[in-house]
Amino acid sequence: MTTDTTTTTTHTPHIFTAVGVHLCAPNDRNGNPQRAYMVLADDGCHWVYDEGYYGIHAVPEHHRERIAGRWTRINISRAEYRRIISDK
Repeated sequence: MTTDTTTTTTHTPHIFTAVGVHLCAPNDRNGNPQRAYMVLADDGCHWVYDEGYYGIHAVPEHHRERIAGRWTRINISRAEYRRIISDK
């Protein structure tokens, strides 16, 4: 665990099997993308990363390596996207 006076970051070094899900909602009314990546681990942990304009690079490298390009795309509604992002 790395700690300084402004932020606290914890990296879990455990080995896990993970599934990657690419959540895709229609663009908002201004044309902005509404997509997110979700990483689901077999130990019950999950992480959500708002894609924004970063694409796959919104996901930290250690998770991208674990998934290794095996992402499952799921189309979702705008409401589902907002709920998922607000819950993260």
